[in-house]
Amino acid sequence: MLTRVLAMLALVAAAGATGVFAGRAGHDPDAGWSRGYNAGIRAERDATRGEAARIVARYAPGQPGFEAIYAEGLREGRRLGRYEGLVAGRRSGFRDGTLAALPDFPGGWRARHWYLVRLDPGHDGARFRIAERVTIARGHLYGPCAKDPDRMCMSVAR
Repeated sequence: MLTRVLAMLALVAAAGATGVFAGRAGHDPDAGWSRGYNAGIRAERDATRGEAARIVARYAPGQPGFEAIYAEGLREGRRLGRYEGLVAGRRSGFRDGTLAALPDFPGGWRARHWYLVRLDPGHDGARFRIAERVTIARGHLYGPCAKDPDRMCMSVAR
């Protein structure tokens, strides 16, 4: 009988040890973290479930959000349009004025050079036009030509 009790005890001890080892082997040390993470994801999803619909409704035509954005866009568009129009108008006016006031001469015009010009009455609505030009050079005198006072001449300074 004692052997039976001992065998029974050995069997119970073996079953208990097996249960402890099997329980520990199946235990996930990160199970609590995983449950908390999944609960947070579900809570976020539930909290933002109707957010897209609320945003769409807030910015629908006629709603205050839509009207505020539309008014701001209209102000900015008008401001940029005035600026772009001003820039384009200046550029066009400068180009047209340059073409009208500075006609093509052989050799063209060069920056950082001095010119002596003679103006004549303009045509096609212009008050003046450049009739003649002379590039100024150091050591020379300029004035009307002796033979033709309507032309400019250069002479060497004495």
